[in-house]
Amino acid sequence: ADGHATGREGRGSDGPAPLPGAYLVPPRWVPVTTTVICALALVDAAYLTYGHTYGHFAAAALTGCPSNGGFVDCGLVTASSYSHPFGIPVVIPGLAWSAVMLVLCSTWGWRAASRWVMRARLAGSVAGLAMVFYLLWAELIKLHHICEYCTVMHILTVALFVVIVLGTALGVPVELAETEL
Repeated sequence: ADGHATGREGRGSDGPAPLPGAYLVPPRWVPVTTTVICALALVDAAYLTYGHTYGHFAAAALTGCPSNGGFVDCGLVTASSYSHPFGIPVVIPGLAWSAVMLVLCSTWGWRAASRWVMRARLAGSVAGLAMVFYLLWAELIKLHHICEYCTVMHILTVALFVVIVLGTALGVPVELAETEL
């Protein structure tokens, strides 16, 4: 009666409320960028997994990875106890994480109308970032060596986190009914 929509319409006198039937549409560059980052991460993780499975991280197992005791020493890093928390090689969950994030960050993932997909994408990127912090601590503080393929994965994970946060923050809410037209 006061001219304001109430309750069921999702809007009150304090301004627009979140729309229950809406999802965020990110800028066009976000799904493409996250898909490329995730695909590169998946390739890197697959290569590290291959090296772990078939080469047992011998120096020759990973092309271009020195194992000479210098600052960049993939063999030392990947064979350390820090790369096997709880007895599980980090390459295995890293490969799974990359595959899941590729699905969540694909064009389909960004277009999904489920808030759970958005939350899973954000949570996955935060989990990836937390793992990067752990691995950087292990490499730089404990081992005093880095692995170049691991560093590529770290850079991709941080970049993915930044793009997901920006894409979510810059997303425009769209009602489901508008997209069905």
